[in-house]
Amino acid sequence: MYSTRNLYLRCMAAVYLSAFSSFYVQIRGLYGPNGILPCHTRLNFQDKRHFFDKFWENPTLLYLAPAFGLTVSYCMELFALTGIILSFLGLVYQKVCNLFTFLTLWILYLSLYKVGQTFLYFQWDIMLLESGFITIIVAPIIYTKNRSTTPKDQICFWLVKWLLFRLMFASGVVKLTSKCSQWWGLSALPLHFESQCIPTPFSWYLYQLPIWFHKLSVVATYVIEIILPFLFFMPSRKLRLISCYGQILLQAAIIASGNYNFFNLLTLTFCISLMDDGHLSGSQKPIKSSRIESIFTGISVALLIYFTVLWFGIDFGKDVPVHSEIKFSVEEFETALKWAVPASIAIGVTSFVITACSSLYDLVFRSKSSLLMYLRNVLQFIVYFAMAFFLFGISLVPYSTLDQATQTSLPSFFNRWHSQSNQFHLTSSYGLFRSMTGVDGRPEVILEGAPHLEGPYTEIPFKYKPGHIEKASQFVVPHQPRLDWQMWFAALGTYHQNPWLVSLAYRILTNQTEVIHLLDSNIYNEFEEDWPPKYIKGSLYSYKYTFTPDGSIKGNWWKRTRVSDYLPIFKADHDPLIKYLENLKIIRSPDIPLTNTLLSSFLDKSWEICSATEPHIFIWGLLLSAFIVARLS
Repeated sequence: MYSTRNLYLRCMAAVYLSAFSSFYVQIRGLYGPNGILPCHTRLNFQDKRHFFDKFWENPTLLYLAPAFGLTVSYCMELFALTGIILSFLGLVYQKVCNLFTFLTLWILYLSLYKVGQTFLYFQWDIMLLESGFITIIVAPIIYTKNRSTTPKDQICFWLVKWLLFRLMFASGVVKLTSKCSQWWGLSALPLHFESQCIPTPFSWYLYQLPIWFHKLSVVATYVIEIILPFLFFMPSRKLRLISCYGQILLQAAIIASGNYNFFNLLTLTFCISLMDDGHLSGSQKPIKSSRIESIFTGISVALLIYFTVLWFGIDFGKDVPVHSEIKFSVEEFETALKWAVPASIAIGVTSFVITACSSLYDLVFRSKSSLLMYLRNVLQFIVYFAMAFFLFGISLVPYSTLDQATQTSLPSFFNRWHSQSNQFHLTSSYGLFRSMTGVDGRPEVILEGAPHLEGPYTEIPFKYKPGHIEKASQFVVPHQPRLDWQMWFAALGTYHQNPWLVSLAYRILTNQTEVIHLLDSNIYNEFEEDWPPKYIKGSLYSYKYTFTPDGSIKGNWWKRTRVSDYLPIFKADHDPLIKYLENLKIIRSPDIPLTNTLLSSFLDKSWEICSATEPHIFIWGLLLSAFIVARLS
């Protein structure tokens, strides 16, 4: 597993590079002193407790900002820039992919997450923290050119497979446990393509496909997410590879149809845990398939096809090319889930024990090292086994929420371990696309500004989210425009539930450059001499894709209808607005002064250079540069 482990580590470095660089160019607009949610309000520098006491309660290194002579937002930039450099080096040089590098990357991202507030509270951020901690123990302590692996590698790398299982299985299950009529009717995909946070241009074309194809795609999604993950732990290598490429196919489809930043790249990285060195090298010699394995694989695939046809009523040649519908009831599914969740935990425990025993067997009977090296490997195995057992145990707590009976039957010490370490986000529950939104049209908040109270009001354009109906969506993976994402969530509620939106309106009215940088650069041309606006308001619109029977673009990408007012008219010197933001501590000077002018000047210049291009181009430039340097070195 030497090659698979090293490929996994390099890919994790690429994911970290994407995450840090995407976040870095947005820090000033989101968290600066004049940003939407200033980060200095999240830390109490009047607390005189020892640093380690504060860190244990709220683990972030940003408490050290005064030691660097920087404000908290500048220190965030320093940490993000350090993460970019370290992950770039890890992607270029394999020897940099060691325990100390990934420990540093994990602590830096955790430190940023702890002050990130609503703009950083996404499942993929939590998932990066969990997988990042697992990567710390997967990585070698010191990289050597010796292609042999240590006994601890198998059991540590197994945790990646278990994380992939929990992610996929839970993501499939919650679609059905939500009792969403679109998921149960297999009609969710057209809504998904239209109403997801930031569609890609390809989403419009997928939306035009016939409904029978969408329904069949939902069936494939259920099979890939709910059934195939159980093959991760099968003794058959062929079945593991079938399940692996099923996941890869799904992630590729999601990347093509939606902008989900580094989430899909991270999931693809997890899939490496299902491969082996022989498969990566294209050689079948290291592991020969026996006739029994081939028969077992054939029977398993045949059963998979049979039950898929049975459970989803797949039929050919009627009114549509392929007919499909769910043949089981909600009650039958809930009954099956009560069996499946504890069964999956039993499979996980069995696989964990077998992996640990296999590692121990290799250590005891196959080791040809010296006595000193043997003792070192034994000690290392004990330490890493304890860590793996701890991580596996606490992961069962959030995972078992899929079935209440299973959750209550867990050993109490797992729950205690989980609560005592929860501040470090070592594990979490997952489940994407639980229920569909935008059934009657995609809700969108449109902000408008004007030089006079009575108007005319001009739409304030965002970089990525739908706005002007003639504007096509962009492909921005692996960048996550966090403001545009939160605008999608804001449209699902009210501005009272999203106080950051009031702050955004105020920052636009006061023409804060760092915040304006997060918006469409064409904003000055649209407002001309009327920028910045003196008044701002928000309206709620319903967006729908235009539809053409032949699947070709003829005119606009969207059609929209105004639904209602959303944000009342605000003015920059409106006293209730200012008092509201003061109560939220958004309008407040930093608690610590900026004294390190040399370092801050360097950070200013770095930010200016890095933010000169579009963020997704900047990220792909870094990734491509790292790949070229790695190939040449």
